[in-house]
Amino acid sequence: YSGVEYEQYAFLNRATGPYWWAYWAMMSCNVFSPQFMWFKKLRTSIMFSFFISIVVNIGMWFERFVIIVTSLHRDYLPSSWTMFSPTFVDIGIFIGTIGFFFVLFLLYARTFPVIAQAEVKSILKSSGERYKKLREAGKPLYKIEKMNVLTVKEEPITDDVLMGEVVPAKDNDQSVSELLSSIGTFDSATQKPDDLKKIKGVGPQMEATLNDIGIFTFAQVGRMTKREYDLLDSITESFPGRAQRDDWAGQARLLSSKNTNK
Repeated sequence: YSGVEYEQYAFLNRATGPYWWAYWAMMSCNVFSPQFMWFKKLRTSIMFSFFISIVVNIGMWFERFVIIVTSLHRDYLPSSWTMFSPTFVDIGIFIGTIGFFFVLFLLYARTFPVIAQAEVKSILKSSGERYKKLREAGKPLYKIEKMNVLTVKEEPITDDVLMGEVVPAKDNDQSVSELLSSIGTFDSATQKPDDLKKIKGVGPQMEATLNDIGIFTFAQVGRMTKREYDLLDSITESFPGRAQRDDWAGQARLLSSKNTNK
């Protein structure tokens, strides 16, 4: 990579030197053979993919051979140049690694799931033949079930339901009167309505619902107790317990005191 003549010679020696066959075997196995995987028919074949994986493994062995042997057989001193000849130790290590691999593989093979051949054949007979006949007849291998369409009739929105919140019903006059007698009534001539939306849990629609009941001020909401909360829930019939859970009365008293201080 640096352009040094020694590096250039080492590279050319690998491709054209005495061990050229190892270099080109490495290139053929690791570079050229995987190019067949560009073809969909070949890369989707299990047997061909297995064959290519074996070829690549062989190429990886040649890669180690090229890295070690061709780098050592031509040293900087010509007097140390030599050819590699494996000893019985090298051959023994090579055979031992292969044997060790098969030992581990066979130990793992003892845990393979056992499937009875008769069971496999029965499955193939019951399922495979059907698809073969459909394919020969030119019929689709799948069937789309007809779906029953369920028609839902939309009911008109009435006055008692609006935006998910219930408007006080017409027959709740007694409950409304009882609620207002406890928390007080609103006099539009002498009082000014408050922005009830400042209370957590009160939105625009709920504020409109409270106004329809006759609740306009923080002072009215601040006088609510558990009894008034229950009356309010029975009138609105929406989100029972929310007013007490969010402590509307406590929030209203706090907001009312802030308005008084201003």
